[in-house]
Amino acid sequence: MRRLPRRIGIVACVGAAALLVAACGSSSKSKASGGSTTSAVNIASGSGNKACSYKFALITHGDNGSFWSVVYKGAKDAAADLGCTLTETYGSQQQGQAQPDDNAQNAQIQDAINAKVDGMAVSNHDPSLMNPTLAKAAAAGIPVVLLNAGCDDKDIAASHAITCVGQPEQLAGEAAGTTFSHLGANNVLCVIHQSGQNLLDRCNGIAIALGVGSQCKTGSAPSKGPACTELTLSTPNAASNPQQAIQQVTAYLQTHTGINAVMALNNAIGTALVSSNPPSKPKIATFDLNSGVQSDLTSGSMAFAIDQQQYLQGYLPIVFLDLYKRKNGQTVGGGTTVASGPLVVNKSNVAKVAAAIAAGQD
Repeated sequence: MRRLPRRIGIVACVGAAALLVAACGSSSKSKASGGSTTSAVNIASGSGNKACSYKFALITHGDNGSFWSVVYKGAKDAAADLGCTLTETYGSQQQGQAQPDDNAQNAQIQDAINAKVDGMAVSNHDPSLMNPTLAKAAAAGIPVVLLNAGCDDKDIAASHAITCVGQPEQLAGEAAGTTFSHLGANNVLCVIHQSGQNLLDRCNGIAIALGVGSQCKTGSAPSKGPACTELTLSTPNAASNPQQAIQQVTAYLQTHTGINAVMALNNAIGTALVSSNPPSKPKIATFDLNSGVQSDLTSGSMAFAIDQQQYLQGYLPIVFLDLYKRKNGQTVGGGTTVASGPLVVNKSNVAKVAAAIAAGQD
């Protein structure tokens, strides 16, 4: 079992980086580059010394929902702390849209290249499509830091990015599987609410931790564990309709009574599942925090949550880009991922992250 990264270590990294760049003042506002589905807007600029004139683009595949709004807050806060300018395209997936529009996001990357931004923080949602475009940015002298998606060593290299700030999904799944084992619940249903390799990697990590192979199985769950079984929900973006999702999960649990643990990969589904109070009383856990998850953890109705600390996925890339530009090409990560989390949060330690949740930083 690989050792989980310490939260305090990452926070210390942020604090040290902030001290290094504290002398950087503001820039005059720069004209933002337009995205193909939403307009980029100038969202942050500091005040004081005008030595910091960098303009960084943030381009994601996300929406402005409960998860991605925290990522964006991290990027905004970093830009404000550094006194630099951030142009932001909120991403290709609009509220209620089933899937991100990867072609639109790829066009936004090209727009930023054309605008000659000083650096890019990008979620590399479709590496086969976006890696060549990101490599063009690097060839044009625009440093790239990936975030959230594309945190694979091969994709980091192919995109010519400095590093990727994100949660190693398999590692996070292993943390979940290990925690279930410690709770005596090892017949796990892993609920996939939306397509994406990252979700499969989470489920596979659970299988590895349970010692049942390298992949979480599809089909019918066995009568007893250790086992990991995937349930792919029929709604394209089930998190947008959690009640419908819960009906499907509940029906599966009624016909597979040996399941004693459910891993939701989205907090909307996780909290809805707790509220549905399944008759079989499985241990329920989820990925990502919000106020509802916090309440469920505090009451003990949810066993645990995996916190990927997405605030850092917004904050750190802006810090890393600034250091690269101002400190003569200084880089971090060594061509691999700088991990944000995973942190296992349960009733015993949820109070420690409550302030971050309240501040929109978790």
